[in-house]
Amino acid sequence: MGRFETAWLTRPQNLAALIDLPGQWIDKVHQRRPPRIVVLDMDSSERPTCGEQEGSAYNGHFGCTCYHPLFVFNQFGDVERCALRPGNVHSADGWRAVLEPVVARYGAP
Repeated sequence: MGRFETAWLTRPQNLAALIDLPGQWIDKVHQRRPPRIVVLDMDSSERPTCGEQEGSAYNGHFGCTCYHPLFVFNQFGDVERCALRPGNVHSADGWRAVLEPVVARYGAP
């Protein structure tokens, strides 16, 4: 199963589709009930790993070997977009690539 996931899910077009999926779901809801305001919250987290998973690394702040994903949530707690990152990156690493597509979806300048 792991080889299947690596072979298929990591193709560029599949990764792009997976990254954009939460935003597409949220857009469908907003078509029926447009929000009056949008509040976005960006936060990183840690996801401990076992063994030597690709991209995992020791993070001194969290004190474990982990991934260090970055999330953008809306005011309803829905994930707008996220990025799985290696465990040893700074909390703000790559924030622009995660946030800007969300802001662009809402048509902000």
